Amino acid sequence: MPEPASSVSREGYSEEAIREILGPQGASAPVLIIAAHMDDEAIGAGGLLKYLKNFSVLNVTDGAARNMRAARARGYATREGYALARRAELREVLSMTPSQPMDLTTLDVADLDAPFNLPGITMSVKEAIARRAPAIVITHPYEGGHPDHDSAAFAVSAALCLMRAEGKSVPKHLEFTSYHGDGGKIVTSRFLNPGPDEARIELSKEERAFKEALFSCYRTQKGALRGFPIGSERFRKAPQYDFCRPPHEGRLFYQYFDWGLPGRAWCALAARAAREIGIGDGRFETDYLEFFNPRAAYRYLRYLRTRTAFF
Repeated sequence: MPEPASSVSREGYSEEAIREILGPQGASAPVLIIAAHMDDEAIGAGGLLKYLKNFSVLNVTDGAARNMRAARARGYATREGYALARRAELREVLSMTPSQPMDLTTLDVADLDAPFNLPGITMSVKEAIARRAPAIVITHPYEGGHPDHDSAAFAVSAALCLMRAEGKSVPKHLEFTSYHGDGGKIVTSRFLNPGPDEARIELSKEERAFKEALFSCYRTQKGALRGFPIGSERFRKAPQYDFCRPPHEGRLFYQYFDWGLPGRAWCALAARAAREIGIGDGRFETDYLEFFNPRAAYRYLRYLRTRTAFF
């Protein structure tokens, strides 16, 4: 796919390039990175992390799914042990950044559970923004790559909506690239709907080496990270999304895997969450449970009763 004609492309993270992404404060701007899993921050902004002087990280999930498939494949006997290993890898990554993060938060949400906990995640994001008062929040786009990525996108958008309704100032809302699907094939390092407001950084040799070093810390994710090139990073202002509709027509990337629920069921959960936290009427064009298989329907009904996830 050709680049948008007016997108900004830079060779390396010069001071000018960083100011174009983050604003006049440049690398000194207070930044809050909100990532679905440990390693998403390195995938989307690993090169930028080399320069940030005042940043915090919030992980929406603990990186370990209740189904234990990934944990067992990596030799862990418990979900909790795998979650601790992933958290330790993140701390190792952040120890390599020139400026240590001001705050590191991991929510008590399992991998793949985020869609079932959208109201709570939204309020936690809102609280983190109030506590850290960042000038910029950077998170995932809504693209159907992973249900937790889409949940992070929802939570940030919803939290900022609530803050505006309360008359509070809100940070600049940016996105880094994650991944999405194209006919069942994974697409990385670019947005689903590229536009002219993107900033694209072609990493220098030194920046690529730094990002490779970050990737190497994620030993449990070694196989997955092979699919992510390290040559460039992209950022853009977050667009307005309609979370009650799938991000694109056809099958979403995560629907090719047993990652929890069909895409339109995710939209139903988002619609209900919007109503619950007071930013929408929660209407959805059809019955919530139509898109669930029996197992997913059971989890959803338990969620409604307890507001927790049951994977």
